[in-house]
Amino acid sequence: MIAANPALAERDLIKLADIAEALAPALERRGGDPGTARFLVDVVLAIHRRAVSRWLAEEDATLAELMAEATAELRTAMAAPPRTSPGPAEDGGPGSS
Repeated sequence: MIAANPALAERDLIKLADIAEALAPALERRGGDPGTARFLVDVVLAIHRRAVSRWLAEEDATLAELMAEATAELRTAMAAPPRTSPGPAEDGGPGSS
């Protein structure tokens, strides 16, 4: 419903920005670097947005379960080995067999 209504979507973005503005200084007061604090808040809010959209669509899952799933997805994605582009001999270009 929010995604289909531009005014509600804008209000949602403003609300999330307000939350981020409140949480980042709280992390800083606990000894966090300002840049790192803001980064962590942004990551947590991204996980929350993913989980909430699923929670609204799935009747049987709890928000806590879906937050854990989204966190696990991020952990898996970050743990995956980086992709490398093929070298000249591997991409079928000149010098390949």
